[in-house]
Amino acid sequence: DPFGFGGADKASLINMREAELKHSRLAMLAAVGWPLAELWDKSIAGFLGLEPKLTSSGASPSVLNGGLDKIDTDYWVIVAAIAGLAELANKETKEAKGKKYIPGDC
Repeated sequence: DPFGFGGADKASLINMREAELKHSRLAMLAAVGWPLAELWDKSIAGFLGLEPKLTSSGASPSVLNGGLDKIDTDYWVIVAAIAGLAELANKETKEAKGKKYIPGDC
């Protein structure tokens, strides 16, 4: 890390490396999920008997496209809970592996 963004010690650098891996994996899922949501939202919603959540232009709801008001609060609670469970599992893996843990092992 030539610019020192990773912190002053090795533990900070490893923490930043772990965060970078998590963010890149999330970005890859989003890059795949966004267009698939636009393609399959109407058919999946119809199959389950739900109202489609796409905007009037057929785009996925987002800050830029609008339509976030269509997304239920329960959804955001479930997303936050899943993220919390993933973080807890990551913490348990780190503690179990100890010094043998390598960022991205979970």
